[in-house]
Amino acid sequence: MKASPASAMTPRFRIGAIVLGLLAALAGVELMLRAMNVGFGNSPMESDPFLHHVHPKNYTFVQQHPSGELGGFVIQYDAEGRVVRGGASAPRSIDHGERPCRVALMGDSFTEGGQVPFEQSFAGLLEQAGRRCEVRNYGVRSYSPAIYLVQWTREVQDWHPTHVFVLLFGNDVREDVRYLQTAVMDADGWPVAIRGPRDGWLFAHLRRSFVARFVRMVTQRATWVWQHYGEDQWTIGGVVEENPEWSGPTPGLVSELNRRVHAAGAQLVVMAVPSRYQLMGDGKIKVSGDFHQTLQSWSGAQAIQFLDLYSAFERAARAGIPVFFLQDIHFTDEGHALVAAMIARAFPDLFENGLVSTSASVRAAFGEGGAR
Repeated sequence: MKASPASAMTPRFRIGAIVLGLLAALAGVELMLRAMNVGFGNSPMESDPFLHHVHPKNYTFVQQHPSGELGGFVIQYDAEGRVVRGGASAPRSIDHGERPCRVALMGDSFTEGGQVPFEQSFAGLLEQAGRRCEVRNYGVRSYSPAIYLVQWTREVQDWHPTHVFVLLFGNDVREDVRYLQTAVMDADGWPVAIRGPRDGWLFAHLRRSFVARFVRMVTQRATWVWQHYGEDQWTIGGVVEENPEWSGPTPGLVSELNRRVHAAGAQLVVMAVPSRYQLMGDGKIKVSGDFHQTLQSWSGAQAIQFLDLYSAFERAARAGIPVFFLQDIHFTDEGHALVAAMIARAFPDLFENGLVSTSASVRAAFGEGGAR
């Protein structure tokens, strides 16, 4: 007995109804997550064949954060994709003279400073405090020494900086291993390109999807828990702080960056983000050392100049001043002011101390009025 046309279409109709139902459900979840602003990351990025990912050029957006403890201000990238001062406020005019002073700031999201308005970031403060120096912020979210080496060769070196400040963070050790998996290496074994993901239509739209961002957030957190199961974790505000061994390719990459910067006639200064757990934690986990201390000791042994940020951060934190956000790992405006003040004090010929000495954190760290 032959099936009627109506009964023959029933399975197809059911499949179509299921597909439409799933699409409608996904659309509903997408709208809900957008309304709640739940996702992972708020900084727009584009894939790059040499630097893995870069800021979009000539791009302006309003920063947001799901916690609500930061955001609501404009971030602007210039024609080179660097973070710059937005609106009508222009950088100071610098008379370089015969020997121009140029300061390059390199690092990840801590240097990028997208959690505060540019004027309150340490890059923005130093730009205004420069006596005779032009300051450029080359910081990009999720960069690490493997990318810094390529970035130096492709972007920073030709600007001929006189001083290069690199701010390192604990996750750099893990990121370097990941980035070198897609790296193109030269004859000496150093990366000349870190290939970013190929952008197809699907991935371009998935990056804009809050559902995809939420899935990525859950997956990454689950992976972290699995890899570190049973370990004591330094957790504040639901965010885990990494405290890795100073091993793998990272020490060699930093040493090579130091060699190249000095070969170009510039001075490299290495800094490390202080430990949030030591400054804000509950003290339940005994801390015998952290990334900042490890990097400081290693830099001394390698004769690489290291600028200690921890001592000033500790004094400010003891005074009850929040130098880090609670639900975000980055510096508050007070933390940025401290970084700027430390750099200005270490290099008084380059920067004016007064312009970065008025915040509460600086007064707490250096005394009333920010005096040394």
